[in-house]
Amino acid sequence: MHGLGVPELVAGLPGWVVVVAAALTQLGDAWFIYLSFGLLYWLGDRRVAANPRRVGATLIAVAIGALAVTVGLKSLFALPRPPGASTAPAPTWLPTLLAVVFENAATGDGFGFPSGHAIAATMCYGGLATFLDVWDRRRRWTAAGAVIGVVGLTRLLLGVHHLLDVVAGVVAGAAALWLFGRVARSGFVPHPDRPFFLAGCLGVVAAAVAAAGGHGTELVEAGVAAGGGFGGYAVWRLRGTETAPVSRVDTAVGLGVVAALFVTAAFVASVGLPYVFGVVPDTPPYRLLAVVPLSFGAVALIVAWPTVVSRVRDVDADSDADAEPANDDGDSAADDAEQAGGDDAESGDVDADGDSDVNSDADGDSDDAESADGDEADR
Repeated sequence: MHGLGVPELVAGLPGWVVVVAAALTQLGDAWFIYLSFGLLYWLGDRRVAANPRRVGATLIAVAIGALAVTVGLKSLFALPRPPGASTAPAPTWLPTLLAVVFENAATGDGFGFPSGHAIAATMCYGGLATFLDVWDRRRRWTAAGAVIGVVGLTRLLLGVHHLLDVVAGVVAGAAALWLFGRVARSGFVPHPDRPFFLAGCLGVVAAAVAAAGGHGTELVEAGVAAGGGFGGYAVWRLRGTETAPVSRVDTAVGLGVVAALFVTAAFVASVGLPYVFGVVPDTPPYRLLAVVPLSFGAVALIVAWPTVVSRVRDVDADSDADAEPANDDGDSAADDAEQAGGDDAESGDVDADGDSDVNSDADGDSDDAESADGDEADR
């Protein structure tokens, strides 16, 4: 029953169809969803939701929850993917660089049931339809259903899942989305701390299931979900968020820092600790100890970034305000010097006039003397 569906039915598809499927399947990939929801949280405004920051943070929590649900169920059932899911020869007409990207996008590894892409698409695009305010409810769910259908179809066309994997993923995603919706909402206002906490708890449960089954890779992935969920919960509970806008420069800087944390966590999870630290044993428990704080910090920074940006702006504004009195003092000193120079010039004019008066008096005295001499002569 699990093998119903497909690989043999799609084996003869044209190469361009498979390439398009590999591109469209990224709509359900973790990197695309986290990037999109992070940008929505930072840049979204009232045109998309009445409480854009609350809605954006809630959707990030739903995305983390999708990872936790996926890892937990895959670890629980531990069913394989279709044969050949780990290989996908690129069409010969693709450039070399794109061929590498294609092979990464068109293959799958690990357990196959249920489909993680189907779970993520259902929860995340269904979450957009649930929490956003754009359009009307019917149009939102129609668009969400279309994207979910496209993502599920691409998993079949690429031969990385059986039909039952995709159907089970949609059902599991719908159930998890309902749970997150009930937890997040209080009236019409979402409370992000609640779904963040739920996502962290589901990550812990998934880690326990993976550890019980001896699935090391899934254990580390569950740690990413647990760390991210509790990171978002901690920041929202302690600080909430600022409504201040995030500029393009702030967004670029924030993306760079967050990407560095996530890439490091992915590197540790996939490559191993010896390549990073060189001395720590490369075992799942040690990898888990490394990725949990990294994912905690990455999600915490996403949630806190608007607050960080606002605080930096306040500090800059205070610095500018402190600098203005100093400039005023300098201007006053210059004005005083100019005034003093003007007074001195006026004093010089007065002295010059005084000297002129004295000279005039002297000339007067000389005229008087000459007049007296003339009188003496007349006598």
